[in-house]
Amino acid sequence: MRSVEQSSTSRDANPSLPRHKVLLFIPNLQQGGAERQILELMTKLPPRFETALCVYEDVVHYREYLPAGEPRHVLGVRRMGPRGLARLVAVLEKERPHIIHSYRDKANFWARLAARRAGVPIVVTAVRSRAISPFHLATEWHLSKSSDRVLANSEGVRRELIHRARVNPDKIQILHNFIDLAKFHPPTEAERQAARAQYGLADDEIALLMPGRMSLQKHQIGLGMALRKLARRGRLSSKVKVLLAGRRRDRVYSAVLPATLALAGVAPYVTFLGPVPNKDMVTLYHAVDALVLPSLWEGLPNAVLEAHACGLPAVVSHAANIDTLVLDGVSGFEVPTFNQAALADALEKMLSLTVARRREMGAHGRRHVADHFGPERILRETVGLYDGLLAQKGLA
Repeated sequence: MRSVEQSSTSRDANPSLPRHKVLLFIPNLQQGGAERQILELMTKLPPRFETALCVYEDVVHYREYLPAGEPRHVLGVRRMGPRGLARLVAVLEKERPHIIHSYRDKANFWARLAARRAGVPIVVTAVRSRAISPFHLATEWHLSKSSDRVLANSEGVRRELIHRARVNPDKIQILHNFIDLAKFHPPTEAERQAARAQYGLADDEIALLMPGRMSLQKHQIGLGMALRKLARRGRLSSKVKVLLAGRRRDRVYSAVLPATLALAGVAPYVTFLGPVPNKDMVTLYHAVDALVLPSLWEGLPNAVLEAHACGLPAVVSHAANIDTLVLDGVSGFEVPTFNQAALADALEKMLSLTVARRREMGAHGRRHVADHFGPERILRETVGLYDGLLAQKGLA
């Protein structure tokens, strides 16, 4: 196990205030929404909270955004088991955090076992996506009793925890994702032109972006079938470009996807970008004209928040919009989940809009995200959660 001591640089701490240590635990920092949320939390918590990061393995997609000296603890295991559990207990006994805050189902499972052994006073576990695996459905009901709070990042996740995992509703709190409205912003005309040039997009082309790992969940094949319907209607112009950005998550699905698009006759419209570094996502949003996310299930999709913050309209499935990120007909279009005909209709509407109308819808989206998912509110709720639990335990 590697342990790196945090830099001694102060976090502008006020010595008159009590300081509380929070250990954040996640399997790794591969590309994904939960991983970005940990970084947002580490950089935005007030100085009276000292954070440390612990991961299974040193896989860090966002290294340039990590605070100095993090991840402080790397357990050195690809999969947790007795050895990883023992190492996590040792980390907790060394750090002696007031709060352990874990992200993702696997980390939640092991965090609760380790916290019980090490005597950590407060346990917060965060469930970030739907379609919880059978194993974690079977264990969540029992182990959730060891959590002081089970966080869901969306209404869809909350419903699944209650109805499928049978978690006590009183244990659950919805805490939405952070979105940095300064970083994710609408482009100037110069920024847009530079971004489009970077991705080889001509001025008269309409670019649709579908971000997300190549997987059954994200449903790229469904998008391909909708494009096929548009082509058969004669409504798919050669000026339409669809950019798929994301890593190959599901091996079989990723292998089948290009062939499926080719058989559907829509491969010429689609470009595979592969994984796009987080630092380049703003440029990608600036380059395109609209977002498409036809997912079969979602927690709270960061891509929609980011795209709206950048002034893009969006076409989303109902499963990706349970928390009403997209206002149907105002900031984009919502379609029934797994309905390729409806998706084709919505894409046709989006493609037929004028540039000015798409920008107007995107501006509505940014205002909606700023009003309901701004970082100040999410940070305030997180600090309130920590302070409330500390007070309940007599640690405030």
